[in-house]
Amino acid sequence: MLAVERRNKIEELIQKNKSVLVPELAKQFDVTTETIRGDLEKLEKQGVLVRTYGGAMLVEGSESDIPVSDREVINYEGKGRIGKRAAKIIKDGETVFLDASTSCLHIARNIKEKKSLTVITNSERIINELSSCENIRVMSTGGLLSQRNMSYVGRIVEKTIRENYFANKVFFSCRGATLARGLTESNEAEAEIKKAMIDCSESVIFLCDHTKIGKIGVPVISDFSRIDTLITDTKMTDEWSKMLAENDINLIEEL
Repeated sequence: MLAVERRNKIEELIQKNKSVLVPELAKQFDVTTETIRGDLEKLEKQGVLVRTYGGAMLVEGSESDIPVSDREVINYEGKGRIGKRAAKIIKDGETVFLDASTSCLHIARNIKEKKSLTVITNSERIINELSSCENIRVMSTGGLLSQRNMSYVGRIVEKTIRENYFANKVFFSCRGATLARGLTESNEAEAEIKKAMIDCSESVIFLCDHTKIGKIGVPVISDFSRIDTLITDTKMTDEWSKMLAENDINLIEEL
């Protein structure tokens, strides 16, 4: 079977079943798991699917429309590397914003040994992750709980951040990043909270795993001039590297 035929079959399977697993596909098509991962990568670039830890799932709307429990497994390994590297930037005694992205959840898992740290977040999952850390002060923004994203949203959250908090650093991710549009989100509520966190921070760190590059949402969060550091799990193209250099953005590639 030709590679293009195999990928067409995989597309048919994921349209039918909504998700696929790498080992099962490798067995079905009698090829290596590496070959299947290559197929899934090509199909992801075509917008057919979103790769997850051990497989892939059908794209149905934007990633932000997928429940957070499912989003967490999308590019799990890449987000894990980003989270671990981002945690190294955080110093004892600092105050940091962590948004409700799954990338920031990986940061939370890697900062539990920090001392005298204050974490401000609108993520219920991050609050739970850090709840047993006596050396970390966890502050919730409050607001209306979005059960789909397990995040607190609403105008009250934005107001609370702008009127009461200021952080040394903000760590955030979003729907997508393009050279033409900058950083965009899929819904207004999350976008406004991220904007408030950015405006109320000394340093802005964007967590950009490879699934975000080239994707676009509707509300614009920021252009690249507001970003101080970009952490990614892929090798950026020359065009991207040039833009980051022009904006004096520190690029960290965790390959």
